[in-house]
Parts: sequence; structure tokens; C-alpha cells
Amino acid sequence: MTFETRRIFKSAITSQNLIRELLQLMFLGELLAPGGERAWLVSPWISNILLFDNRAGGFGSVNPEWGGREVRLVEVAINLMARGTSLGIATSLDPHNDAFIGTVGEAAEDAGLSERLLIVQRHHLHIKGILLKRGLLTGSMNLTYNGLELNDEMVAYDTAAKTLAEARLNFESYVEIDT
Repeated sequence: MTFETRRIFKSAITSQNLIRELLQLMFLGELLAPGGERAWLVSPWISNILLFDNRAGGFGSVNPEWGGREVRLVEVAINLMARGTSLGIATSLDPHNDAFIGTVGEAAEDAGLSERLLIVQRHHLHIKGILLKRGLLTGSMNLTYNGLELNDEMVAYDTAAKTLAEARLNFESYVEIDT
């Protein structure tokens, strides 16, 4: 039996940690075996969400520089790019996203990784997805605190090669639209 799709229904009361744990596993897998095709973060609203709670040092072997503290999306994105993964971020033109876009862009520039970062903003973007080498997370959740912690959400995690290829083709079309 092979695993291809898992659906998670989350509310503020049930399954709160499942999505965070899934995100951690997805990003850990990419950090430990980076490279390959461009990773994508696609969300109409995106924030510098907390991804890893490293206060107990459990993720120290992945990146000793993180130390005993919380690690957020921008740091993980920069770490992915430093390990060779190009990153595409597609989001809406909503002013909510300006802080994240500015922070990740500045961090990439400071680290000399700007060539590995592509940011696309579109007026009517409503798709949500995280596409990494081995999996695709889609559903109703934005990459924000509310999406991760408060809102009722449904997400699906898929590992089927056909689904990943289809998502990659769709997300890569943002490059053509943006250029």
C-alpha cells in the first residue's frame, strides 16, 4: 500500500497541530535533501509564520545557527535557498503581504541569494499551495497566523508524481505571466 493523499480538517478545537507538524515534516525533508526544481509558496495572504519551535533544541541538527528559539518562514526560506533550492512565492497584491515580501527579499539580498528567489504578485490570485520536491499541500489555508492557528481549514497533502507535476506546471506558469 502506498500513500498518496491525506486530507486534514482543522478547526480551532480539533487537529490544530496536525498541519503545523505536516509543514515541519515537509520543510525538514526539503532542508535535508535540497535542490532540484523550484519550490513554491502560493498564498493570497502570507506572513512570517512560526514553523519550528526550537526552544528545546530539537531542530538544532538541521541548522545549529537557529539556537534555542522559534524559527519562522523567512528563515526557513533563506535556509532552503542557501542549500540550493530556488524558491517561488506567488501572492496577491494585498498590502498585508508587503511586510513578508520586503523581509524575505531583504534577507535573500543580504545572504547573496536574490537570484534564487522569485516573487510574483497578482490581482486575483486565490490559489493556495506549498509545492516542495516530494509533496504538495493545498486547500483553504493561507500562510498566515489565522490560517494556521484560528480558522477552520481543510488541506490535502499529496505525494502522487502526476499531481506534483501538474501543480509544478501551473505554478511555473506564474513565471511566464510575470516576465
